[in-house]
Amino acid sequence: MFIGNKVLDLYDICFIGIGRVGYLALKYFVEKHSDYKILALDSNPLKKEVLNRLNGDIVFETIKSPGEAISKICGLNLVATALPSSIAYSYVSELLNNGLNVVDVSYIEEDPYTLSETCIRKKVFYIPDAGFAPGFSNLYVGYIQSIHRELDEVAIHVGGIPIKPVEPIYYQITWNPVDLLEEYVRPARIVVNKSIRKVDPLENIVEVNIPNLGLYQGFYSDGLRTLIRNINVKNMFEITIRYPGHLDVMRVLKKLGFFNKEPIAVDNFMIKPIEYTARILEKNLKQTIPDIAILYIVVKTIDKKIYENLSTLIGDVNESATAKYTALVFYKTIDIVINGFEQGIHPLEDFYMFYKDYLEYLMSKGVVFKEQIK
Repeated sequence: MFIGNKVLDLYDICFIGIGRVGYLALKYFVEKHSDYKILALDSNPLKKEVLNRLNGDIVFETIKSPGEAISKICGLNLVATALPSSIAYSYVSELLNNGLNVVDVSYIEEDPYTLSETCIRKKVFYIPDAGFAPGFSNLYVGYIQSIHRELDEVAIHVGGIPIKPVEPIYYQITWNPVDLLEEYVRPARIVVNKSIRKVDPLENIVEVNIPNLGLYQGFYSDGLRTLIRNINVKNMFEITIRYPGHLDVMRVLKKLGFFNKEPIAVDNFMIKPIEYTARILEKNLKQTIPDIAILYIVVKTIDKKIYENLSTLIGDVNESATAKYTALVFYKTIDIVINGFEQGIHPLEDFYMFYKDYLEYLMSKGVVFKEQIK
């Protein structure tokens, strides 16, 4: 059953969260859908000035809660969300419960499939993790599984890093700093011999050699998400890559408690160390040179075929590669479902039939792909 045909009323689509990724996705949306009336919602009133750079028919309003967002939305049935992980689930669940289809690029710690019953009951669809990785990584792995059905190993290597190491910690901030630090704290789920294991992300630092790019260090990160449920594979993991030296610093900060979430008293103020650390890093590690988004996926099939897919995108100080790659996949997903999609939960591994459409669009926007099949 396909649902979600465009309703011409007050608005045609709503974007919630006009941060780095949300703004770029909205920019790409306007490039193709200039005739759509768009509602843009964010908690920061200054975002209105940012949206003035775009030529689309956009109405901006501020919101402070999911309920307030619902009260602003009228005459539409598709919402695109790009929110901090701490609030994303509450917004998505409220939107779905009010009969709205959702394409989401936020990292949500909760299992998206906990919202399956809501989607069926409300006859809506929910597309989670519609970004870089998780996101395009899911799409590619789903595409290979559609060909081979059963896989032996999936190794995903991903990173958004400066084009060269930048002291003092060989990294610069290009996205939400709290969500960045969460990667070093959150237990990572990997698949070993078809069993799910949880590992401390900084317990083991591994070497990663990426063809034509060089040697990096990496740590296990919790980006497999829905792939664990949907991919028939013996072994699978995601490794986030960094320049050598960075992860040693993160280990020390973590051991000293700088990533703790339990508030501590500082001059009669209660402060969460992880939030304080995030603000310090954001202030002192602002992007000063271009970054590069790297996604290197190796898939081994049970019939001994090996697929290697390397994609890269170079950004600049005004438009980071990581944010751009994420926003491109986010927008393309919105574009695919704008006129309706099957109800239920559909992560990007379910979009394998559109793989070449994504590929063509990403290449047109500067993403470079190299694939090798052995």
